[in-house]
Amino acid sequence: MAINISESTLTKILEYLTDQTSKGDRQAQQLLHLLPNPSSGNLSSNISDFPKRLFAAWQELADLQVGENCWSYPVPFADLAENLGISIQTLIQYLETTPIDNLQLLAGRGENYLIKSQQVGDLAFHSAPKLSKPEKKAAEIIFKVGDRIRVNANRPQYTNQTGIVDQVISVSCRIKLDNGWVAFLPNHCLEKI
Repeated sequence: MAINISESTLTKILEYLTDQTSKGDRQAQQLLHLLPNPSSGNLSSNISDFPKRLFAAWQELADLQVGENCWSYPVPFADLAENLGISIQTLIQYLETTPIDNLQLLAGRGENYLIKSQQVGDLAFHSAPKLSKPEKKAAEIIFKVGDRIRVNANRPQYTNQTGIVDQVISVSCRIKLDNGWVAFLPNHCLEKI
């Protein structure tokens, strides 16, 4: 049977069981080995969706305080951690290791924590964070003299022209086109056929 509990509650349970184990309680020791360690597995599994979850929690809390025009409204770490169901230390660990667009860390009125050599206790967003996906880099194609090629849409005046590579010059080629013309074209405008 699975039960969802917050990470802070799990941490408190683990601290209690550790204390009881040190006093010689065998049942506490058995339970301690059965429970997951929150600092080991959860961080890596949740880090990918953390920016989205943090923004949603911030927006919810800021909206409750000031309404729809909540941009740049500072929300304390304690409130965010409670809303996310994680401990403040875990929140700080996420903030130190996860890049988040449009996030501003601010000194709070309450307790402040050291993050990236800054004493901060609140955070705000200036606009919704962009959830960037890693850019796919086009595979670099290497051409040789004699390769049969087609010009792609990156060079509109020669699109769909075919020809043979006559000379390779670093990142471009001299092409002898089938219509008799000769063109110097960069490699990203060419496709092997």
